Amino acid sequence: MTSRASIGDCAILKVVATTNQGFQSLIPLEKINNEFLYYLILTLKNKLLKLASGSTFLEVSPNKIKNLLIPLPPLNEQIAIANILSALDRYLYALDALILKKEGVKKALSFELLSQRKRLKGFNQAWQRVKVKDFGIIITGSTPLTQISEYWNGTISWITPTDINDNKDIFNSERKITQKGLNTIRMIPKNSVLVTCIASIGKNAILRVNGACNQQINAIIPNKDFNADFIYYLMENNKQYLLGKAGVTATYIISKQVFEEIDFFVPKDLNEQSAIANILSALDNEIASLKNKKRQFENIKKALNHDLMSAKIRVLKK
Repeated sequence: MTSRASIGDCAILKVVATTNQGFQSLIPLEKINNEFLYYLILTLKNKLLKLASGSTFLEVSPNKIKNLLIPLPPLNEQIAIANILSALDRYLYALDALILKKEGVKKALSFELLSQRKRLKGFNQAWQRVKVKDFGIIITGSTPLTQISEYWNGTISWITPTDINDNKDIFNSERKITQKGLNTIRMIPKNSVLVTCIASIGKNAILRVNGACNQQINAIIPNKDFNADFIYYLMENNKQYLLGKAGVTATYIISKQVFEEIDFFVPKDLNEQSAIANILSALDNEIASLKNKKRQFENIKKALNHDLMSAKIRVLKK
């Protein structure tokens, strides 16, 4: 168990080893189940932090840890509690493995579908080289004057790179602007593809509501010949290619002029674009569903760990 800096982190040592001075090693007595002790310590982090002291970094002394009072059920109940929580952990590990597998499948399939190595049945028309500006209208975002309060804290989404995460679709933003603020910049219509072109090159998303974005982002407003989801996956699959187009000053930058001239091979058939996007979207939905399930079970485990360790829930009859 870590007793300094990151206090309260815990693991079970499976081999003979030594530790540095940032650990307190707990060697269980015969009446203590080591897995139960592991799960118990996970619930004590806040208590341990309150016991910590130090100027350079926080540390909990060995004496304070030795004298910490903990709830301790009989050994058979300890084992039962540990078995329940271990089973949940195994399920979470299995979900992690499945998520990694699905992400690997999606990455490989994205490369094959977007490089023409794999063509979908029924489509054989040659792909054409086009420039980003051929996708539609390109708008570089901007920022309403921050010193004018009536431009801010409204209801209109104003997207920055921090709003763009692992999700393809954006419906909301951390900061909002008012209609007056929007009137001073360019409005970005829904279903536009947002591509970060300063610093975090290649962070992409599709804006699913009317809104705006800051100057780190170039928005592609697709014309009738291009599918927004296809463009999104094309950009996602070519992050390194985009990074190679960036100029380097204090940070990586792809100017609007350079961005518009970047070229790609793409299917001109809108149906093929849609078919590719649908396959990759389905995989994204599966991955999102698995990640959501993982979050749910992490919350279940956290709540159950607390209830079992506080005797709110008893697993064995008295």
